[in-house]
Parts: sequence; structure tokens; C-alpha cells
Amino acid sequence: MKKSFLLIILIISSFLCQAQLQVKDGSFKKVDGFVNINIEKMFDDNDKPYAVLKIKTENINDKQRRELCFGGDAQTFFETEYKDGEVWLYISYYATFLKISHPDLSSTEFWFPYDMEPKRGYELTLVNKPAVDEELVNRIERLETITTAAAANPDDFGYIVVKTGSLEGATVYIDGKEMEMKTPFVSDPIKQGPHKIKVVKDGYEAYSDIVAVEGNGMKTVNVDLKKEKTTNLVRDKKFVLIPEMNLSYESDVSRGFVVFSPQLSIEYMIHHNIGLGIGSGFLLADPGIGAIPVFGQISYYLNNRKVSPFLNVKIGYSFEQYNHSYHDMTEFYGFGTLGANINNSRIGICLSVCNYMFLGVSYSYLIPFGKKK
Repeated sequence: MKKSFLLIILIISSFLCQAQLQVKDGSFKKVDGFVNINIEKMFDDNDKPYAVLKIKTENINDKQRRELCFGGDAQTFFETEYKDGEVWLYISYYATFLKISHPDLSSTEFWFPYDMEPKRGYELTLVNKPAVDEELVNRIERLETITTAAAANPDDFGYIVVKTGSLEGATVYIDGKEMEMKTPFVSDPIKQGPHKIKVVKDGYEAYSDIVAVEGNGMKTVNVDLKKEKTTNLVRDKKFVLIPEMNLSYESDVSRGFVVFSPQLSIEYMIHHNIGLGIGSGFLLADPGIGAIPVFGQISYYLNNRKVSPFLNVKIGYSFEQYNHSYHDMTEFYGFGTLGANINNSRIGICLSVCNYMFLGVSYSYLIPFGKKK
């Protein structure tokens, strides 16, 4: 078993020998009073003013700093100035992400958490991570405390190694059980045979596979996680303002009447799929009835694609303002809509309850604002 342990250390060391670039957590921020001062670099190729990103560096020497390369999407433009201990990047303020690479220090991607502003100053810290990951070293040391079964029958057990390249910190599941260690990941001794693995990380598509573990051996899985498709960018912002129009019909034993209900609500998107909000509106019923509903609501979207089924539920109370008929509209107010979200628009079938039950159609428009989640 000791030979297997030494083999594990040698193999793991082979993929830890190269340093890794990464943006320090929480280092990206706006810098008040820091603006674009180079008059020759005021505007990008689209004649739009740049933002200025000051990139501080740690564990990167001057030569390495001047060899850093920057990239982004096709619509992003860059101008660079190399300073003492940092790099000033003149960047299109509408850039969504920044790729930083170096021929000897690997590469990393940083997705801006919110939209930048033109002629504004920002900063972040780029770190050249040490070659040896202390958490991984500690994990390897703990492998010496293997189970009694593995120690007694080493040929019946092996190991799973999961690597995600420069993208670290992904969560690994083996046979449905979440592992404590993040990637780069080394399992405890695991019984030989097929095992189901799953690798997940926020903002990336999940990876699943079946791997065969051999006794007294190691199965290495290299995973290239793909950026999660967020084709519906409306729900990428923290807040959404929703003007809504509803037209419904109610029929009782005497006669039916139509209800027109304009509403306005605001939602906080706690996730791409879930929004919580409050709102109000007006109920205009056919035989001279007017009421104001006040409600809380929840919206659930099945996915974050261009077209997504959705469900919206409102619960509140209706305050009658005037009434020229016998229909009472001062009552508990409930409202549900089931339909499809297509980019900014939501179209669906609605069912409302306010003393009477109304069935109709609903249209709403999503107006995102605030920072990105």
C-alpha cells in the first residue's frame, strides 16, 4: 500500500508543477476618482469611451507582467500600459469577461460581476498561485489513514483523480455523494469497478461520466467544464421591473363580465430561475367596478434559455374603490399565470380569484436593472 501511496504523490506532483494565474476573490472593485487620463486612449474602435482597469499583481515579476496577454469577446477592445507592479488596461466598458494568459503561467478567465461604466476606474488583483496546493498536500497526507478494508485488501481498491485545468474549486460527486474536497480532487481508496462521477460549478454546465476503477491503480479524469449557456440575459440582473396587462372573463348565473387588470411589480432575482417580488395594480370590471390589489409574488422559470416555461403566483388583498353593481371586490386576491418567457416578454394563461374566479390571458414585459448576480 505504501508503494501505491508514493505513486499517487508522484502522479499528483506532475500536474501541480505549473503555477496557476487567478484573480483574487473580492479584489474587483470600482475606484472613485480614478479615470482615464491618457488622452490618446480615450475611445475604442467603436468610438465609445473606455473604462480603465488597473490590474495589480502578486508573485509576478516585471518580465512576466509584460508578457501577460488579454482577451475577451469579439466586441471588446483593449489598450495596455505596463506600470511598476501593475498593468493599466483600457477596456470597452460593455465587456462581459476578461481572459488573462501567460506562456509560462497558464491562463484564467474573470467574468465581470456587473456592467462597468465609461471613463470609470476599476481594479483587481492577479495572483500567480504557488505551484503546490496546500489543501491537496494535506489531503494526500490523510490518505495514509485508509480504511481497514483497503489496507487489508489493497488490490481491491483504487483512486479517482479529477482535474479541471485552470478552473479550480469544482464540486465532485461520486455515486451521488458529494465529496468534501474540491478540484483538483483525489479520492480516498475506492472499491474497484464502475463508479458514476459528476462535476459541477456555478456558472458552468455539469459534467457526468462513468469511470472504471482498477485495483491498486488510479483513474484520472480531465474535465473541461463549459460555460453555462445564459442566452436569456434578462434574468442576469438582480432586479426586474414588470409592467403587466391581463384580460379575463367571469361568468355567473346572471351574466358574465370582463375584467381588465394593469399591474406593475418589481422582482429580486435570487437565481436565474427564481424571482421574489411585490406589486400592485388596478381591477376594472365591466359593470362599473374598480379595485386596487396589493400582492407579493414569486416567479419560477424552468431554465435560462431564450424560451422558457414559467409560472407566476401572486397572493394579496384587493381594496374596492368604487362599485356600481352587486359584485363585491374587497376580498382575498390570488392570481396565477402559466406560460412562456421569450427574452423580455412573458405570455400566458391566467387564473385569478377575487370573490369570483376569472380566466383569461396575460402579457408582461421584463425590464432588468441593477448589478449582475
